[in-house]
Amino acid sequence: MTLNVHEPVLKTGTIQTAVSISPQNLVDCHRLIQQVTAKLSAIDFVEWRLDAWQVPADLLTAAQLINQIDRPLILTIRTKHDGGQFNGNLATYQTLYQTLIKQHIGQLIDLEWHVPLATRQSLGQLAQTAGYQVILSQHDLVATKPTAILQQELAAMAVEPAIDIVKLATTAQTKNDTIRLLDVTRQFTEQDPHPLITMAMSELGQASRILGGQFGCCLTFGYLETPSAPGQLPIDQLKSLL
Repeated sequence: MTLNVHEPVLKTGTIQTAVSISPQNLVDCHRLIQQVTAKLSAIDFVEWRLDAWQVPADLLTAAQLINQIDRPLILTIRTKHDGGQFNGNLATYQTLYQTLIKQHIGQLIDLEWHVPLATRQSLGQLAQTAGYQVILSQHDLVATKPTAILQQELAAMAVEPAIDIVKLATTAQTKNDTIRLLDVTRQFTEQDPHPLITMAMSELGQASRILGGQFGCCLTFGYLETPSAPGQLPIDQLKSLL
């Protein structure tokens, strides 16, 4: 999809759907593109999980293929800290993003909050200058923190420079965790103009993926083959429930 320079593609006020693809090589890439194309009517955004890629020499070939999908593309390097596969060093993390941004691959990038501030700012500024939207994300793989802490963390993320969208994923240990996260989502979006993505992972948090838009969440993730996070629904089923 052609880059719309400086035109936001993810906005607050409505809920849209996304699927994550995690190809390891070009064979995977072709197969997943076919699957996305077959379900395109249920998909508003595609997230390319770069942390799964295993053939550096073919990266740009894959990038050109994936970039042709007729949906906005989110570039994500999900580290092990936040539940992904990337365990490389900071220099590799930076270079991977820089390479794809310079090639105008995608429309959004995802930066994790635990990454050093200087790196987040450098990559965020580079991306925004090139017309990308920048997502600042954090993932709690264990629990859903007390409400006051969630509110504090969202507020701290939202005031960071060089970001456009805030994303917070927690793990629901109880149904009440899901209710609390939805209410935190509502409060944030009533007070702050940043688009917000939230989800309570686990089966107990599944309602957040379906009802989040009614509380202000702007993007919800389904899956094509297998869930990329606990509690995800098949993308076509998810779209039908929104």
